[in-house]
Amino acid sequence: MRMGITKGVSALVLATAMAAGPVSAQEWLDNLEPRVLQLADFSGDQTANFGKAMVEWEEAITEFTDGKITFENYWSSSLLNALNTLEGVGDGVADVGLIIPSYYPQQLPVGTWLFGLGGALSGSTVHDVAAGGATALETVLTLPALEEEYARHNLVVMQGTSTPAYNLLCNTPISSLEEAEGKRARAIGGVWSDTVEALGMTPVSIAWNEAYEGLQRGVFDCMVINPNQYADGLILKDVAPEYVPVTFAQLQASTWVMNKDTWESFPVELQNFIIKENVRAAYNIWKGYLEIEAKAGDLIAEGEEIRTHDVSELEPVAKAQREAALDELAESAPPSVENPQQVVDEYQERIDYWTGVLEEQGYPVAERTPEAIVDAFAGLRDVDLSAFYERYKDEVLPTLLK
Repeated sequence: MRMGITKGVSALVLATAMAAGPVSAQEWLDNLEPRVLQLADFSGDQTANFGKAMVEWEEAITEFTDGKITFENYWSSSLLNALNTLEGVGDGVADVGLIIPSYYPQQLPVGTWLFGLGGALSGSTVHDVAAGGATALETVLTLPALEEEYARHNLVVMQGTSTPAYNLLCNTPISSLEEAEGKRARAIGGVWSDTVEALGMTPVSIAWNEAYEGLQRGVFDCMVINPNQYADGLILKDVAPEYVPVTFAQLQASTWVMNKDTWESFPVELQNFIIKENVRAAYNIWKGYLEIEAKAGDLIAEGEEIRTHDVSELEPVAKAQREAALDELAESAPPSVENPQQVVDEYQERIDYWTGVLEEQGYPVAERTPEAIVDAFAGLRDVDLSAFYERYKDEVLPTLLK
């Protein structure tokens, strides 16, 4: 039951409540204890893509609770870093935090396995961000094995999103398999390093904070990363001006979690409101990715600082490798995943479905030619995902509410 009455209330209690008069729609709010929730984000501050979306998420919750739920934010690893957020939020050091599952392969084998689904993409930025993000969000919120995995760490998944496709940002021109042969590319994780090897390149492990200098000094030749790093984050335009837009997997399902005890202390009315805001936060992150990519797109479209290379010889090789990896993904699933082939198939079906929705709404998948890629980047500022978001809310959100 809803409407201000907790689920599971007995018929006797319900009859007594009705006899005493209608229950106030705000009774849950009157009984809500004021508290301050701590949010830990290692990825940046309140001006970064995740930070901006989560601040808006917090403000909506604070307004909905008439100021009874407020937040303290700890940005840029000031409370928890990328490697201890899982334990920290589970233990209550923070109430909310950002998890990259592949950083915890032993503790989160299902979440880590799902990273392999990042290869199911087209390379077209709008579709990878929105259709890929929509599918990732559905998956992390509905897959029982993942829910149970996080619950064992005293966590509840709030939402998850996916990045744009990764490409090669290089300090040397690469337009053929011959030019790629033997080049060294920073790639952290098999979902990317396997594609690097398929192209005849050598994957190397270089710390993030050493990547700029490594490219500058020629320690390695390319970085497997989003093109937004030309204008955001590492600002690689000066040390890796050769843009090789061969399609690598997207970073799949960066996941926001809440301490399970905190979540279960909330009345169902507040839980349902937060679920709605979780979806809106994911939508805001999709929009943020497009805004960041558009900044890089300005540099790419200008063609002065950044040179875009033809990947017609490289793209089929990368695509074949990604497809082969997806075909084999079910075989490596953790035992807790029931019918893993069905999970893989349904993921691909849903990403195809949401890609089709975007095409219906006037966004065709961009071809992987230099001209089409430049044109697609130039058009990112004109993309409006509001109709896509409304479609997602209508079709998916009702299935998530309690």
